[in-house]
Amino acid sequence: MNATEIVAVTSRSFSKNKFLVGELKKKYSNVILNETGKTLRDDSLIEFLKSADKVIIGIEDLSAANLSKLSNLRVISKYGVGLNNIDLDFCKANGIKLGFVPGVNKQSVAELTLTLILIGLKKIHQNHFEIRQGEWPQTKGYELKGKTVGILGFGNIGQTLAQLLSPFQCKINFFDVRNFQIDELDNFCLKNHIDIKNINQKSMNDVLVESDIISIHLPLNDETEDMINADVLSKLKPSAVIVNTARGGIVVEEDLANFLRIYDDSFAAFDVFKEEPVINNNLFNLKNFFGTSHRSSLTYEGINSMGMAAIKGLDDNIEIK
Repeated sequence: MNATEIVAVTSRSFSKNKFLVGELKKKYSNVILNETGKTLRDDSLIEFLKSADKVIIGIEDLSAANLSKLSNLRVISKYGVGLNNIDLDFCKANGIKLGFVPGVNKQSVAELTLTLILIGLKKIHQNHFEIRQGEWPQTKGYELKGKTVGILGFGNIGQTLAQLLSPFQCKINFFDVRNFQIDELDNFCLKNHIDIKNINQKSMNDVLVESDIISIHLPLNDETEDMINADVLSKLKPSAVIVNTARGGIVVEEDLANFLRIYDDSFAAFDVFKEEPVINNNLFNLKNFFGTSHRSSLTYEGINSMGMAAIKGLDDNIEIK
């Protein structure tokens, strides 16, 4: 039991999870939990973290400006995936260590992605409410079987989505900055019972032009911010289904709204947005859009996996090189 260091947990879902809190307190006696029910920002975030030696962080902003005010901080352990909210250069310069397990929530996110794809193809997102209003619409949708799915970002989550798609006999085109070797793809397909003829690494342009469905699994960084803009969207099929469970800010939302207005047989389903929580977002006024509240990893299994990885990361961490 560590009785000297103070651990602060910013994540709301971790803080209200009795199992995870119990596991954390087995290792650390000085634990501060975010029990406000709110995402901590600006001064409230600094005030909450100012005495902490170690933190378990979710989506909160650990920019250089905020980190510079946390003189006691020595370890950041990530609850979840994606490091875009942490200034890694500041951490490197100031000797702050990082605990991070890539892909720890890959199953939960990939499953929601598949759910959103099916909602988009079947066009069922409003059906429940239409029936409650006395309507009985017979809107036609599409089958997933045999469709071409474009996966932007073929890391842990993109690969897990490809596994989930295998029973649907989809053709999978993926874009990734890393060049996958033929033997890597052969082994991946053999392990996951995927026909090697059905999966190909292609250029971004080819993935966009050829795919019936586009699923975004890219990190948010200088290269990907606003990457999916009007020019990129113009390359898509008029009936394209666009799913984003990665990060808000990758898609220019007003450009997407214009695309959806023009092509009413297209569909988009997002779990992430540039500004969260969402307030007055034009996408939600469109009949061919469906949104969820950044909850792709919020399964009991996913939360526990992320939480245990974050607890481990408080002690099992690395210096950023």
